[in-house]
Parts: sequence; C-alpha cells; structure tokens
Amino acid sequence: MDKDQKIEAVFHDIRRIVRALELFSKEVDVKFHLTAPQLWALWELGKEGPLSLKDLSARIQLHPSTVVGVVDRLEAKGLVTRKTDSVDRRRVKLSLTAAGKALRKKAPHPAQGRLLMALQNMGDKQIGDIHKSIATLVKAMEAEDVEARFFFSEG
Repeated sequence: MDKDQKIEAVFHDIRRIVRALELFSKEVDVKFHLTAPQLWALWELGKEGPLSLKDLSARIQLHPSTVVGVVDRLEAKGLVTRKTDSVDRRRVKLSLTAAGKALRKKAPHPAQGRLLMALQNMGDKQIGDIHKSIATLVKAMEAEDVEARFFFSEG
C-alpha cells in the first residue's frame, strides 16, 4: 500500500468511527430523547452525583456555559434537580431525580463511552501507538488549542 492509499484508508477509518458515533447518538435520541451530552451528564451524575456545574463540566469535558444548557434541558425533562449547597450557598449541586435514575438504568453508555471501552480493551503498546499518531496529527493540523468537544453536541 503506497502513502496515498494509506492516507485514504485513514480518512475512511476516521469517517467510519465518526459515523458509528453519529448513528449511536441518533439511536439514543430517538429511543430516549437525549442528546449525547445529556446522556453523558446523566451517566456522570448517576455515577458521581451530586456534582457542581464546574465538576460536571470537567467530567464531560464541555465548557461550563454549554453544560448550563444541557442541565437546563435535563431539568425541563424532570431528570435533574438543582439544589443550593448547604455549606456554600453560592454553589449549586446537581442531582438526578428518580426519573433521571430510572432513565439512566435503561439508557446505554454514552457513545464516547463505546470509544473509551474499545481503547481500554487494547494493549498498552497499541494505545501508545494510537496516542502518538493522533498527537502528531493534531500538531500537524495546528489544532492543539482547539477545545475538545463531543462529536454531536447540543443544538
């Protein structure tokens, strides 16, 4: 396989990964009426909750202003509540409601979770090779300062 064929194969494989994540995201939206960030937020709140907005932001790797919208939508659906922290009244703690907990039990792991699980099932050398290659690509694209986001975000 020559260099051009390898480049084409890499493009094809990246498109397949993105497409798989997109299809999964659409399936979750149709079946559970949740976007990928909403599902990830439910997942993290159920695993770690209650969390502050800042902590949830860090766990789902989205900017806090984006997470406010995610939480607003989850709250409107009756899946999340906001409660003022009893120790520091400036902080708000986010928790799943009973409906949020029930939905989380039925819903699949977030799409990016599938990617994480696939990576976790690989050996250290494979992960190291992938990391090195992707880091090289990110640097070549001058994308080191680009914020990492979900493939399929809110709105």
